[in-house]
Amino acid sequence: MKGKYKKKLHVTIVWTPMMESDSEETAREAAQMFAGTRVEQFYDPENRVGLAFRQQVFPDAHEKAIASLPPDHWLHAELVERGSDYGDRPEWDIYMFFDQGATWGDSAPRPFHFVRHLGRVGEEGESLMWIDDYSNPPVEGELAESLADRCSRAVAD
Repeated sequence: MKGKYKKKLHVTIVWTPMMESDSEETAREAAQMFAGTRVEQFYDPENRVGLAFRQQVFPDAHEKAIASLPPDHWLHAELVERGSDYGDRPEWDIYMFFDQGATWGDSAPRPFHFVRHLGRVGEEGESLMWIDDYSNPPVEGELAESLADRCSRAVAD
């Protein structure tokens, strides 16, 4: 496969406390799965990174997500119930792909691909994900396969 790809990937993970069980200690434990790799990892206890992406890059995600779903979809009702304060909540469980050399200046950089994981659904336990656009309904599938597809696209461009 050497020579097939035009870009090298650089991976950065930002761990944030989004659930009651999340802490710096649990983030450090989870980070061990990447020990010995070149993956950069940070812990953001105040969710500043997620808030910046929500407010600066995806400010209309909530409205687009609601509009992408039929009114009788179970997730539509859940998103409507969350209300207008959704913009004050950080992005999380999102995998973003940026152009090489992208930097964080006055605002967060815009990814050219993203996968927003919503969780597992159905009997098969497939992931529900928004891929690249909140204006399209989320799709069911394997998170690892979706990420591998985006990685392949990212390095082949």
